[in-house]
Amino acid sequence: MTDNTGAMSVDFLVGFTIFILAFIWVATMIPGLFIGIQSHTIDFDAVAYRTGVILVEDPGDVNPLADTSIPWELQKNQLNIARFGLAISKDTPGILDETKITRFFSTTDFKYPADYQTRAIFGDFPYRFNISLKEVGKDTFRSIGDSIPDYYSYGYIRRDVKIRSGSNTTIGETIIKTYHYNNTEDVGNHRFSIMINTSSLLFDDVGTIRRPTGDAAYRINPLRDKIIINITDFEETRDSIKHTEIPTKSVSDVKFYKRSYGETNLESLYITAESYDNFLYVDGGATPVTSFPAGFTNDFSMVFEPGFFITSDTDDTIFINLTFEVIPEQQFLNNTHTQPFEYNYHPANVTQPELADAVLEVAVW
Repeated sequence: MTDNTGAMSVDFLVGFTIFILAFIWVATMIPGLFIGIQSHTIDFDAVAYRTGVILVEDPGDVNPLADTSIPWELQKNQLNIARFGLAISKDTPGILDETKITRFFSTTDFKYPADYQTRAIFGDFPYRFNISLKEVGKDTFRSIGDSIPDYYSYGYIRRDVKIRSGSNTTIGETIIKTYHYNNTEDVGNHRFSIMINTSSLLFDDVGTIRRPTGDAAYRINPLRDKIIINITDFEETRDSIKHTEIPTKSVSDVKFYKRSYGETNLESLYITAESYDNFLYVDGGATPVTSFPAGFTNDFSMVFEPGFFITSDTDDTIFINLTFEVIPEQQFLNNTHTQPFEYNYHPANVTQPELADAVLEVAVW
């Protein structure tokens, strides 16, 4: 009778087991044999798109250990900057801030490609790239990076954006006469005060826009924006019939104060020495005056760069108090008997922020 129990020899089982183990070991080694010759592809269009989104729709950020009340564009130490972003806020995608743009394209503050690789492009791959911004209707063209290659492909994205400008005011003949800033006694020293209500600018209505968020596109933020105050038309507004002689005029002093919400007393507003010596320009000069008294003929300007008032709080009212010396004594710019000139959303007094069309382009290879 034939034996059909199906028993296997021990030699066969041992050999088959060794074969299986060897096969598994070889199978795990095969992928490593082709590491040196496998292709490596990158979707550069995706990288360009991601970079464009970050720049256009994100306001940027600072490192956790940095002072988070100071935005990245005003951080003096670039190590405090975690991520670039040009949007005014997350609530205003596609609307870029002029201060952020200026800092981003500053070749003295940042080096290409390292600083941009870690804060805008991201990733370990050594990308080369070009980021440019062109405002429609103007010759201004900003660019950072290498020239875009002609002979091989690259990723590309184009975004239509808007650039938000700052605000400014010119206190001239119309305002001086309307608010009676020249109806004072014949004296040699005059005082003129300008008030910037930070809380009102950040949280009240903006024209016909009812109480928008604190980061609205048309909102004036004195803590972060550049503010320009021009004062002119002194000869047109003084009593030249009574005083035929052209007076000698000078700004003898400028002081900065603040009043916190609910308080009645003023306290000195701390301004860094670097900022304090670089804001006053007389008679259209391009170089700021660094000491007082500062003589002028018919006009002067105060240019407060972004962050000049950063030490103020969002509920403070800022006062800029100017003192003039006039020889011979006569009526001059003075509002000690009236109210301080208020820097606000009144379009007749202050030129409001505007939006300009622009194009942002990102190329990555």
